[in-house]
Amino acid sequence: MSPADARTAIVDCSGVGPGGITRVLTQLVRYWPAGQRLELVAVPAGWDLPAGRSVDALVHSWQAHGRGRTITAAAAALRRVTGSHAPPATRLLSLSPSAAMLGSRLPVTTVVHDVAFKLWPQSVSRPVRLYRRASYALAIARSAHLICVSARTRHDLFGLYGVPAERSSVWHPGADFDVTPGQLPEPLAEVRRRGQRYLVVAGHAEHKGVELAIDAVTRDPRFVLAVLTGGQRVPRFAQAAAASPAAGRILFLDRLSDPDYVAVLAQAAALLMPSHVEGYGSPAVEALRLGTPTVISPDPALFEAAGGSAVRMDTWTGEALARALVAIDNCPARPAPVGRSWRDAIAHLAELVNERSATAPAGPG
Repeated sequence: MSPADARTAIVDCSGVGPGGITRVLTQLVRYWPAGQRLELVAVPAGWDLPAGRSVDALVHSWQAHGRGRTITAAAAALRRVTGSHAPPATRLLSLSPSAAMLGSRLPVTTVVHDVAFKLWPQSVSRPVRLYRRASYALAIARSAHLICVSARTRHDLFGLYGVPAERSSVWHPGADFDVTPGQLPEPLAEVRRRGQRYLVVAGHAEHKGVELAIDAVTRDPRFVLAVLTGGQRVPRFAQAAAASPAAGRILFLDRLSDPDYVAVLAQAAALLMPSHVEGYGSPAVEALRLGTPTVISPDPALFEAAGGSAVRMDTWTGEALARALVAIDNCPARPAPVGRSWRDAIAHLAELVNERSATAPAGPG
């Protein structure tokens, strides 16, 4: 079945939070094939329909305050919305495993970004870990098709859950930006005025390896380290920074707009991703496409995403990261041909959703 044959996609956004999955939602609405219709359930508060979209999009409901209320309300909304549609002309796409799919009366396709809660369980609290354990088990049992953002994640689903290859596909997100670079946050602008260079590291979750970046800049006095928190500061990272001899060269930045994020990446001496585990690693691809040298951990998903264009640490230690930093001055100052456009990525996602929805069984009535 081609995308033009299926007219409506219902998108469950109840598992979408701050960060990369929100970007997936925005780009999905912006680039979903014209002539089709999107109906969105449990959209994050504060999110707006993007301009320039060619698809007809309707928001049915917004996320409630708190996970429990969000899931309950989303399940009720899905029951109501999916009850008025029938496959194969309509299909349900869940952007992340969520218990809200219990409300669906249509077959479900679920995007799986990673299984970090199992591979690095210390990165989430016990209540979150228990919820994800339940929601992932439900998604794997109930989804007709699982879309993995990397071959690594697909491998993890097979190894941890026994998901056979015929039930899953690999889909890489896009990595381009359709915004004009904005302004550096004032702390980084001041760093540049002082003639210093700065490194950027994603730091909104414990598995991102920020403690290794702190260790590395302690060993290398050439750089200031900017930790991008996305508005979610990890106390352990703040404590490690405060106790570091390099404390005066470590900055924590709150959520950035897309234009300012592009400016920060483009002017950085390097992006660091010393992550203990990743599902894909979009920031690495984004930085490389902007021409910013990038250092990655030995994680296989990051190697897959970067396509051999990043400097790779040889082990998960601050010393290994410091050694890798020595190599960034020899990296070519030009964009690397990695990743793909969001337009192409969303076209591929639509193809995957439509192909599997054509023969998938309906959900419970």
